[in-house]
Amino acid sequence: MLKKLLKKSLLGTGRRGRRIPFGLYKGLTLSIDPAAESLFYLGLYERETYAWLRRAIARAATVIDAGAGCGELSMWAMRHPQIERVLAYDSSSARWPIFEENRRLNGFEGDGRLVGIQGMFLGPESEPAWQLLGQLPEPILLKIDVDGGEVAILQALHDVLRRKQCLFLIETHSKELDRGCRSLLEQAEYRVSEVNPAWWRCLVPEQRPADFNRWLVAERP
Repeated sequence: MLKKLLKKSLLGTGRRGRRIPFGLYKGLTLSIDPAAESLFYLGLYERETYAWLRRAIARAATVIDAGAGCGELSMWAMRHPQIERVLAYDSSSARWPIFEENRRLNGFEGDGRLVGIQGMFLGPESEPAWQLLGQLPEPILLKIDVDGGEVAILQALHDVLRRKQCLFLIETHSKELDRGCRSLLEQAEYRVSEVNPAWWRCLVPEQRPADFNRWLVAERP
């Protein structure tokens, strides 16, 4: 109860456009409720991935955000002038209005580089993945967080992975998915590393539903 009262008094309540003061998304204006999304507001949400993302975005020409949520990563990618295309996919109808609001808040409504698709990356409303990647400028940064479909995506892209220059950030929620993703990436001759939750997560947890959670990052050696 004390924690909730402190959040309300310090950060306010209610979802509206707020300028993010810390972390990877510093300077973006995003529609959030800081009382419920305080880690995001304070720059602590998935902070373990920030260093890798900053290095990867400097090399990328295209970003694919599979499991875009409310679009924070897509909006961040759009701030980098060398990025030619950002394709954002999310199947949640509840999140999509927030995604569109974030696009508006950051001035990307009429920017043709950002394409938002309400659906799954490999869903029926999407172009076949192997055709899509074949048309995009490289390197391609792919963030994949689709709550269980990560291996299926890599299987569909397996032939493309050998031909295209890609940079992967994949969130895994089980040991089986983690092993499956690593195996497919290594078969395609990618160097794979792990990003584990920070030691301080015991003090500042993200309240994830799954017991297992970490990220795999991969690129060609």
